Amino acid sequence: MAFSSARARALAVTTLVLRIITLGLLAASLAVIASSARTQYDVGHVDIIGDYDAFSYIVGVAPRELFGVNFQDLYTFRYVLSVAAIGCAYTLILIPLAIMSVVKGKRFGSTSAARILIFTDVVFCALFTSGGAAGLGLVVDNQRINGKYFDHGLRKFYTFFDTSCGLLLASAICTVVIIKVSVYSK
Repeated sequence: MAFSSARARALAVTTLVLRIITLGLLAASLAVIASSARTQYDVGHVDIIGDYDAFSYIVGVAPRELFGVNFQDLYTFRYVLSVAAIGCAYTLILIPLAIMSVVKGKRFGSTSAARILIFTDVVFCALFTSGGAAGLGLVVDNQRINGKYFDHGLRKFYTFFDTSCGLLLASAICTVVIIKVSVYSK
């Protein structure tokens, strides 16, 4: 009986630590994506006319349709931001339950409650994965199609966006481990 109690406490502590790591990753993702908001995408480019030695050039502006006007036009950006915010709220709700499990030395609630928590963890894992993958897909496509028009600010924006999506995917991995621990402790 002592082995079962020690095992249950160890699994509860593991779940708590993983939930705290997940919260940290989601909060970092939210902070990175919120700080990367660039409101103007107009990109200046240089068209060299005539002889390169004479340095005749015209400074122009890339078409607005090429990039969009602001970050609110990027639905993927808003989706990734929403996924990170909702994930933070969900994880903040579950951390007190994980603390109660550590204190009691056994899992929270009955078998039905554990199944509901496992199911919601699976749903949120899918949400984190879809948010991260959609954001990374947007970054890769925009860099492939419009990369030659990127200035320093736009590259920085997409680097932050890429980082935020990577953190979302890392939180999905932590959630997968939480699911495995929860199923194992069941």
